[in-house]
Formats: sequence, structure tokens, C-alpha cells
Amino acid sequence: VSVRAQAWLLLGAAGVLQSGLAADSSDAPFGIRPTCSEIILRQEFLKDGFHRDLLIKVKFGERIEELQTCRLLIKHYILTGLFVDPCELASLREKNLTEWTLTVMVSESFNIEAPNYLSEESEVLIYARQDAQCIDCFQAFLPVPYCYHRPHRKDGDTLIAVSNPDLLMYCDQEFPILKCWAQSQVPAPCALKSKEISVFKCGRFCL
Repeated sequence: VSVRAQAWLLLGAAGVLQSGLAADSSDAPFGIRPTCSEIILRQEFLKDGFHRDLLIKVKFGERIEELQTCRLLIKHYILTGLFVDPCELASLREKNLTEWTLTVMVSESFNIEAPNYLSEESEVLIYARQDAQCIDCFQAFLPVPYCYHRPHRKDGDTLIAVSNPDLLMYCDQEFPILKCWAQSQVPAPCALKSKEISVFKCGRFCL
């Protein structure tokens, strides 16, 4: 497998359901404002019942028209109580539904039939799409059914946590606004069906 040194940026870990991300300015001289803009990420569950869809929206804090040449990769950690069905993901890819984003399972041998108390965490990579109505926005859909839970004697409510995804970006060229996020490097697939590995630049943020 070849390794290509490309300009991937890990934009940071988003907070549960909704967060604002800002670049760390601890090294900036006193009185000088950091040039990095805020990144806003929102997560929202759609539908009712056991079969839910997770809508993820990412908005950059300032208008960056060059983002049209960039791709956003969301690395999501699915906690116990939820699961992602590889067969459902494959079916969505075959149907080529435009509203669904391309997703690849990272975790192997995941048991989708396991109940909540036996379920395990899993990991997915989601290739987000640009929002046609917002030039500096990306969005992604992910089907995340609930695992079966034991009956409750009191009420029927169960609290399920949503993890903090990592945001990784690749652009065809370097932009000053993106350089300020780079801190370290991690490897990740260049594309959904690509065997090549790109080098992602990781960013450090405060929530």
C-alpha cells in the first residue's frame, strides 16, 4: 500500500450533540487575536423508535470559498447501545442515494444482534458532503439503530450517549486558515474504496 503525503487536517473532537471548536491560542502573543476561525458541529437524531438517523452538520466560522476543493472525513466512535449495520451501509451505496453520505466500517466482527448490555463500541469513517445551501458547510447522514434493551419496570426512557467525532480535512492546496489547525499527523484512507493511505494533519482545539 502506497503512502501519499497529502494535506489532511484533524480539526478536532466535537462535543456531544453540539459544540463550538476554537483553535488553541495559548502561544499567541498578548493582545493579538488568533487567526483561526471557529468550527461549529451539530449532531441531531432523526426519526423515532429503534431505527434512527444521525444528522451531522459542520460549519466553518467564516466564509471560505476554497472549501469547494476540500473533502471532510468524520471519524465517529459508536458507543454501546447503538450500532451501525454494514449490510445497510452497503445497500445505501448500491442505491446511490444522494442524501446519504458514503460510510465505511472500521471495526471488524461487530455483532449487530447483540443486546445493549452485550454490545461493543465500533468505529466508522464518514465521507461528508458539502451543503448545497451553504458554501462553508458540510453534512453527513448515518443510520444508527438502537440495540435492544432489557425491559424497565418504572419508565421506558433509556439514556444513550453520543460520542465526540474527529473531523479530518483534505484540500487540494494549502490555505492559511487551515494551516493554523495543524499539530501532528495520523494516517487514514484517501477515499472510500481507495487502498492508498493519506497522511492527516491533526489539530488541537478547545471545546
